Amino acid sequence: SDIDLSWGVPRWNCSLQLVEAIPSWRVFVFGGTADVNGEGRTGGIFDNRIGVLDLGEHFRWDDPKLEMKLEDARPCPREHSAIGYDPEESRLILFGGWANKWLDDVWQINVSSIVGPPYAIAKVEPPLGPVTGAMKVLVYGVGF
Repeated sequence: SDIDLSWGVPRWNCSLQLVEAIPSWRVFVFGGTADVNGEGRTGGIFDNRIGVLDLGEHFRWDDPKLEMKLEDARPCPREHSAIGYDPEESRLILFGGWANKWLDDVWQINVSSIVGPPYAIAKVEPPLGPVTGAMKVLVYGVGF
């Protein structure tokens, strides 16, 4: 069965990027054309918002808080952009698109605060108490 997971208004011609994050994968959505007035495909406007779908146990959308200052330049609203992910720097790379003319600019968007580190600690043994020299500590988790 279909899952109703709407993220704001209907949109099309947006860019999607699947990113491995721990503990669950994320889908980043950038821009596209948004139907803000309910007019369908005849009246959409270009958009530059970023949304994140968390593919964990319970799917959920989020409007992420990016590590950008308000005065920082941002990509203009657009559709049909190419998008990729750089796992070494935890950033989305955005190229070009259409905004009533073809664009040939490149942007990087830091998403490290959303993706997190490439590991997660699930359990430590012993769970409580002092740890002294030559004592064995076991760390369980994902990504290491």
